[in-house]
Amino acid sequence: MRSLLILLSVLVAIMIGAGLFLLLSGYAARLTSAGLSLPGLLVMLALLAGGGALLLLLGAPIISKYLLQVRQVRQPRDSQELWLLMTLREQAQRVGIRPPCLGIIDRLVLNAFTIGLNRNTAQIVLGRGLLQNLNKDELEAVLAHEMAHILNDDMRTLTLAQGAVNVLTILPARLASLVIDRILLRRPQPAFAYYLILSLTQLCGGWLASIVVTSFSRQREYHADREGARLVRRDKMIAALSCLRAGTTPPALPGMLVAFGISGRLSEGLEQLLVTHPSLNERLRALRNLEP
Repeated sequence: MRSLLILLSVLVAIMIGAGLFLLLSGYAARLTSAGLSLPGLLVMLALLAGGGALLLLLGAPIISKYLLQVRQVRQPRDSQELWLLMTLREQAQRVGIRPPCLGIIDRLVLNAFTIGLNRNTAQIVLGRGLLQNLNKDELEAVLAHEMAHILNDDMRTLTLAQGAVNVLTILPARLASLVIDRILLRRPQPAFAYYLILSLTQLCGGWLASIVVTSFSRQREYHADREGARLVRRDKMIAALSCLRAGTTPPALPGMLVAFGISGRLSEGLEQLLVTHPSLNERLRALRNLEP
């Protein structure tokens, strides 16, 4: 609930700021004379801007369940699943939070991620590829990494950051397009200039904003590695990341969930600015440089 309130507060603040700008600059009267309702326009733009973040915040559990066919472990099927549940409970008690739910992807996915609105609704999901390729120490480190994400509310924070990016990209882009097309060019209906300006401003703004969000996401991964290493020992975390680096199975997660995984896609050059995870080599180097 607090996540939704924060996102709504951001939307309201942006709407008020945009409304004041249009009123003080005189563009509000011109938009009204052009047949547009200022309150209706701001509400529509806010819905467009915040819809993606709300969808990700509320829809990630549904997406993971049906798209990845995540099986929630209520009754363990074997000794490994029983051990995973017991390890989760032990780690949660050590950090003082409610034990998260456990989900399994019964496919050879060499990845793990955490979803949920908050600590009380969090679920850690493990791919079958991890369960088959990692030993108990390495799996314990993966769980500790995801536990650190839960403890730091990274799922919610990253979603809100993406929501703020949508707001700061879509709202100014559409407002600028409307002002130029309807007022400066005096078009009665949206024309080519409107769509051209809208496309260019959203493309440039979205690219720049994505750099900020992915940079934040990479820092959260370093932080989760450090906190996880403190929870289970640094050598276990190093062993887990080394195993992921040596794995040949791609971390196949849907685009909406890539940022929540323990490992991301490989990248080179300028593309590194837009990935959500540092390379495993960089993460291993950071762990080895930690104070023992």
